[in-house]
Amino acid sequence: MPRRLLGIFMLLLVSVSVIQAQGDVVLLRVGADSICRNEFNYHFSKSMEKRIHVFMQTFVRFKQKVQWAKELRLDTLSSYCLQRDFYTNVLEQSLKQTEKCESLQNAEREWIKLAHITYPLKQHADKTEERNAKKMLDSLSVMLRDKMKSVHLDSMAWIQTRYLLDEWKCRLKVLAKDEFSEPFYSPLGIHIIAWVDKRYGNDIVCGVIDKEIRTKEIEDGLLVTSLEEYLEKNIHCTEAELEEFFNTYRDAYGWGLPHFKGAIIHCQNKKEAKRIKKYLKKYPETAWEGVKDRMPVDITSVCQIETGLYAIGSNPYVDKLVFKCGAFETLPNYPYTWVLGEKLKKGPRCYKDVREQVEKDCLKKKKEVEIEAFIQKKRVEIEEEVLKTVNHYGNK
Repeated sequence: MPRRLLGIFMLLLVSVSVIQAQGDVVLLRVGADSICRNEFNYHFSKSMEKRIHVFMQTFVRFKQKVQWAKELRLDTLSSYCLQRDFYTNVLEQSLKQTEKCESLQNAEREWIKLAHITYPLKQHADKTEERNAKKMLDSLSVMLRDKMKSVHLDSMAWIQTRYLLDEWKCRLKVLAKDEFSEPFYSPLGIHIIAWVDKRYGNDIVCGVIDKEIRTKEIEDGLLVTSLEEYLEKNIHCTEAELEEFFNTYRDAYGWGLPHFKGAIIHCQNKKEAKRIKKYLKKYPETAWEGVKDRMPVDITSVCQIETGLYAIGSNPYVDKLVFKCGAFETLPNYPYTWVLGEKLKKGPRCYKDVREQVEKDCLKKKKEVEIEAFIQKKRVEIEEEVLKTVNHYGNK
């Protein structure tokens, strides 16, 4: 599943600020697509940004990304179609249950905030797909019990308990706060759920949001998510690009604390230390990682080596031998400890010292350039007179 759902679960809230009925007039055009006032009103009413022209810029950029995803035919991918069907089914279930409810004007109701992992399944999924989905969620369930931080749960917006699927309600009745359920089935797939908070308040049903707009929100949100994943898979940085990026933004990678880059060697005496130092000096510092595996057996048998980049305070040997502070205990079998390398006071010497962060930043920059290049091709027209009418729903 995509990790970022771009607010799709907001669709599960039935009691939201509802747009008053009005003519379905075109508010703006982005490329070949026309966006009506009702759709813009819906998104603007949910936004935390109340400055309409600021929100318009964000909204237009979002729609441009949707167009790009369509041009890449990401809307034809099976992964996209499966997710789209899952969330539109959630919407259908929510609307059906709402229709069955009696009027709840000013009635006190329980609201709940949930976290979940969901593997959506087609209604008639084959046994292999169902078995693979169950196996995956069983593994995640074990990881959750072991409190492994690598497991990501999607968060849902606040929702009234009465609007949840019956299968979810049954599990929640027996779960304590922050306790995870075992994997279970519903008509929409396989789930693991937990509740993180509950509240009580007045439910004021203002009306009904147009189903077509909400369905479009699901589709557009998933397309933008698919585009982000597509870019992550297809945009890469060469070593030369990483080096150039680092040199351009070198000041951003400075650090407040001094670091030491090199090797920490534990051996038996100064004589052995001299032999090891002579061996290490044959190779550039960049090749020291894993050097112990390449050393002759007569050397490796009398030493223990680790290499890396160490900030002051992160390693007792470095603190004492390089920065002259603290103390350490020698290893039982290696009574002589020393270091070989370089003290870096102001910042990294090359991009490889902070490669992970440089690569992350470089990829982000390349992605932004790609997006900007595309959206510049798409003409945007805003009907200013129509825009003046979008100011009535608490967003003045």
